[in-house]
Amino acid sequence: MNFMSAPQQYIGKVAEHVELNSKYHVLTIELVKPGTIEFLAGQYISIDIGDGARRSYSIASAPAKNYAIDLCVDVDGNGKGMTYLKNLKPGDEIKFLAPLGRFILEQEKKLLFVATGCGITPLKSMIFDLLEEKKDQREIWLYWGLRYAEEMFWEEEFRELTEFYPNFKFRLVLSKPPEKWPLASGHVTDEIKMMQLGSEWGVYICGNAGVLEDTKKIMTEKDVQEKQVHFEKFS
Repeated sequence: MNFMSAPQQYIGKVAEHVELNSKYHVLTIELVKPGTIEFLAGQYISIDIGDGARRSYSIASAPAKNYAIDLCVDVDGNGKGMTYLKNLKPGDEIKFLAPLGRFILEQEKKLLFVATGCGITPLKSMIFDLLEEKKDQREIWLYWGLRYAEEMFWEEEFRELTEFYPNFKFRLVLSKPPEKWPLASGHVTDEIKMMQLGSEWGVYICGNAGVLEDTKKIMTEKDVQEKQVHFEKFS
């Protein structure tokens, strides 16, 4: 049974704010009080964005990096949460409650991760924790769906993992690829349909509601037990 730390209030400061592209930003939050955090890969934080409002964001970094946390934000919109985070600058203070959530790794024999957009965030924490920290030897697959090539980020980090860890396989799928795109295209669920799965698989999904429901249906058809399908919804 995984041990979960009790959530507590944190104060941090923005150490780095990187614009990956026009859609996605990554923020590194250095912890000030308390100065370290214990969490399980896949968990999230609840940020105080002012005026009594809060927004939840998954942690992208692995638990071994306990002095800071990384967040990935989709800034393509005008929601209060994304506007707040988009405007944060290095040195700005940020208050949040953490750790939260039960979207954490279990002990299935094989692992399939499915993400769309910045739903990759908690899965990145899980995968890097499994491979780099725990040296996990299980068969691990990641399918990640984005729309356009211009939205791509972190793909090189995942491809590097495939070179160092033979048990890890990665497929990036673009739904609206450029002309002569040489890799996978279409919907990420179309790729998953071609996999040979079964009762030994644990499936971890983070993305929009459509991908979540479609993937759950595919898992039923492929004899993956319902209790072994884990998910975190992104709007």
